[in-house]
Amino acid sequence: MILLILAALWAGDAWEFRPTQGFVNLSTGETKSPEAFLALGETLHADKKLQEAVETLAVLVAAPIDPSLRERGLFLRARALYENGEPIEAYADFDRFTLEFPESRRTSSAREGMMVSALARARQGEWETLLGIPIYRSGKGGILKLRETLIRFPREEFTDDYYLKLALFLQEEGDPIAAESELTIILENHPLSDSAPPAVLLRGRIRLDRYDGVDYDVKTLADAKRDYEKFVGDYLRYAGDPVRLRELGLDKERLGKMEAEARAGIRYIVGQLAEKELALARFYLHRNKPRSAKVYLQSILRSYPDSAAVPEARRLLEK
Repeated sequence: MILLILAALWAGDAWEFRPTQGFVNLSTGETKSPEAFLALGETLHADKKLQEAVETLAVLVAAPIDPSLRERGLFLRARALYENGEPIEAYADFDRFTLEFPESRRTSSAREGMMVSALARARQGEWETLLGIPIYRSGKGGILKLRETLIRFPREEFTDDYYLKLALFLQEEGDPIAAESELTIILENHPLSDSAPPAVLLRGRIRLDRYDGVDYDVKTLADAKRDYEKFVGDYLRYAGDPVRLRELGLDKERLGKMEAEARAGIRYIVGQLAEKELALARFYLHRNKPRSAKVYLQSILRSYPDSAAVPEARRLLEK
């Protein structure tokens, strides 16, 4: 029996593969060799006729042709699906590529394609329903797929980049706790990557945003201070080393801007911590416990000598 592999349709044309003839257009009778049929798919993709490219390449990769042609066709079809706004289908083809062609020079790019597609799926969102009625679009499916892929391929040179992209997306979506978790993964598992410097600053910023004021727990404030101090301690040492800066994705100008953010964060936090101790000192004075108040006032002078709380702390100590 002759094996027939039927094509999808576009503009009234249908193609199928016949082992003795190659790819045959059922409407016109035109035939193309596997090489020429791949070239047709490449031309359609280059001309941004993405749906036609997807359908053409689907016929190609289903045919029993030379594996090298199938490899090129499958990778290109995954790209066309992504560019056509079909991230779920693109992810599936990129995934299929990594499984069928694990030794290909394109395999690393296909793995990145999986991450790109999962992130695009999260941004695109999918309808969440209640009693079958669409209520809102959620990126949950894409987020889960991206996390799964990052765990699956933890050592690609771009893995840390997608942890950072995921953290930024989660922050945009109003989920700072989840974003903080992704940033922590970068700092624990990719501390020398070019994602680490922005990750530590972003984590500090997120923690600072969670601080509710001196009347509340200052743990997130102290955590943010450690992040800003980590940036200053870990990366400013390379200010005179352009090679290391490039490895960290930095240059002098960017490093300077990030240093300014870190130092401003530290100054603000020091001021808030000093205000917290001053508030405690006032509380104990109000309760007529001057010895307890004195502990906090002396702590301000010792630990936060440059803070705005120092003059008031001195005045109360003298009083």
